[in-house]
Amino acid sequence: MARDADLLKRASQGLQEPVVRFYEWAQPTVSLGFHQPETILDAEALEREQIPWVRRPTGGAAVLHSRELTYAIALPPEHPWQKNKSASEHIGRALARGLRALGVEADVLQRGRPLGKLPDRASCFVRASRWEVCVQGKKIIGSAQRMFQGALLQHGSILCTPAHLRLVSLLNLPSQKVRDELFFRLKTASTSIEEELNRPVNMTHLRQKMEEAFREEFTESCEEQFAETLESQQTP
Repeated sequence: MARDADLLKRASQGLQEPVVRFYEWAQPTVSLGFHQPETILDAEALEREQIPWVRRPTGGAAVLHSRELTYAIALPPEHPWQKNKSASEHIGRALARGLRALGVEADVLQRGRPLGKLPDRASCFVRASRWEVCVQGKKIIGSAQRMFQGALLQHGSILCTPAHLRLVSLLNLPSQKVRDELFFRLKTASTSIEEELNRPVNMTHLRQKMEEAFREEFTESCEEQFAETLESQQTP
């Protein structure tokens, strides 16, 4: 997460080209959104389970990073996706493309779902925003953004297994009823690659397909922009 924040800073200073990176976690770790209060966490549960927590440089709700592939992309202010304000769409389409290459019937959500009560605010995966990636309405990739001096950072979790459901036991919730409700919402609103394919995930293969998908999305979108620019120049 610190490296993601550094990528954003470097992008804002014009010190780098667009960067896309993928990484895994050495141990299960909870991350909180930039503005999410620390009090949402059950400190005793975290200590008992020996699970650390970090704060993301982006917004959003809590995520348990466990058996997943995390992606991060940093775009400088003048990048084409920034100019036409389509970064979220292109990133979502690249991620969905990568999953489809694995055999997962993923697509982007063109209209986000409204923010609800506490369960929606506690966990990232109970609610999908616009251009996030879903499988038949179930969220499979959770993403968050931050803008800084015109540069953009977007990163998120590509769920490989249902390990993210364990988050519910690590949150400080007002009652068992709310805890049960959150677990039910999380289980029914999200899915994972393993659940969709009914087989273990090859992380190397997943990473390769995601890298290929971003290259293809970058290439196609730049070609489309060039064609649109050429057409506008030829119009009397």
